Amino acid sequence: MLSSKNYMSVHGLSAEEVERSRKEHGENTLPHKKKRGFFRQFLSNFGDPLIKILLAALCVNVVMLIKTADWYESVGIAVAVFLATFVSTLSEYGSEAAFEKMQAEAEQIHCRVIRDGALANIPIGEIVVGDFVLLERGERVPADGIL
Repeated sequence: MLSSKNYMSVHGLSAEEVERSRKEHGENTLPHKKKRGFFRQFLSNFGDPLIKILLAALCVNVVMLIKTADWYESVGIAVAVFLATFVSTLSEYGSEAAFEKMQAEAEQIHCRVIRDGALANIPIGEIVVGDFVLLERGERVPADGIL
């Protein structure tokens, strides 16, 4: 919308307009979800369809175990269920930790905007709808916007 030569002719948002935009459209941040503990996440992973199939196979095998004394398969299935659930939980837990770290790093990024006719350097989370964000080559676009 603006070339580098005429950006100072734009006044940008006033402090009141920034507050109004923030109240109307919300903040430029992702909502923080409450982190589940490892054990709670482990238990919720038993709802996975593959784990349910393995648990059903375990139940059938235990019923069949009554007629025979061959308990090795039942133990094998139980170990497979436990390992699959544990590995899945570790993977999810690690992914969530990596995402939180990436989100914390993103919150440290600053960008240049025009507000009240002046150039301001603000954190990315303080950008609101209607801000004029000045970008240079190689910079990340700090939000959804019109270019």
